[in-house]
Amino acid sequence: MSLPPNPLPDYIESDSSSPPPAVQDGLGGVQPLVVPTVKPFPAWSGLNVLAILAFTVAAIFLCSLGALLVARAFPGYRHSSFTELATNARVVIGAQATAYPLVLVFIFLMVRTRANQPFGKAIQWNWPGVLAPAFVASGLILAIAVESLARYLPIPKSLPVDTYFKDATSAYMMAIFGVTLAPLLEELFFRGLLYPVLRRAFGLVVSVFLTALAFAAIHGAQLGYAWAPVLSIFVVGIVFTVVRVRTNSVAVSFLMHCGYNFALFGMLWVASDHYRHLEKVGG
Repeated sequence: MSLPPNPLPDYIESDSSSPPPAVQDGLGGVQPLVVPTVKPFPAWSGLNVLAILAFTVAAIFLCSLGALLVARAFPGYRHSSFTELATNARVVIGAQATAYPLVLVFIFLMVRTRANQPFGKAIQWNWPGVLAPAFVASGLILAIAVESLARYLPIPKSLPVDTYFKDATSAYMMAIFGVTLAPLLEELFFRGLLYPVLRRAFGLVVSVFLTALAFAAIHGAQLGYAWAPVLSIFVVGIVFTVVRVRTNSVAVSFLMHCGYNFALFGMLWVASDHYRHLEKVGG
């Protein structure tokens, strides 16, 4: 089911002591052959990753502020406090659905300006072809396994993320966003951009650990920083990163991420009677 492993390529250094290859110019002379410079992988640096992170935070903040102001203009939200609106799924998803495409464009431009390759090749997207459904199914299985094991951990009955699931509409909005834009941006950032930089600096084992740790950290606030659910996300991050390494494909970890999130929302859909009785599963 998995693609053949392909180790992360090292820096490619040119040998300046060797003369460049030459070809005849058709006029009896010899001209040096111009060989395109092959940039190392990754073509971006840790500072570039930090710049993307800063842009993401700024984009989400500004779009969230705009969404709050727009929401207050509607009669139904006119008397709601900003605190209430900040936990309203319609407002939050609207803000993030606006911010994420901006971040994706920023990532695309950053990679293209630093790599002399198409974006997909530069980021090692590497679509798995006919195996794509199998990797989605792997994500489903992973979610079921993690959720089954998590029952033996002290998972709090109520988590901050539960506040976004107030009604069926909010739940469906969260589900759609959670299996599309959210995993796409997260996989491009963590497994596409961050992991290669960490791999180059610290080696394989440490980079996998740090990538998963960062992945768990950004979900910490949603989980109230409770150690049990954060540990579960950390383990999932380890699996996604290892799969990305073994398959040499960010697309594969993206597909698994989509399958994983789909399974979580699917289990919630079943447990709450099609999102009609969310109080059954919320705190």
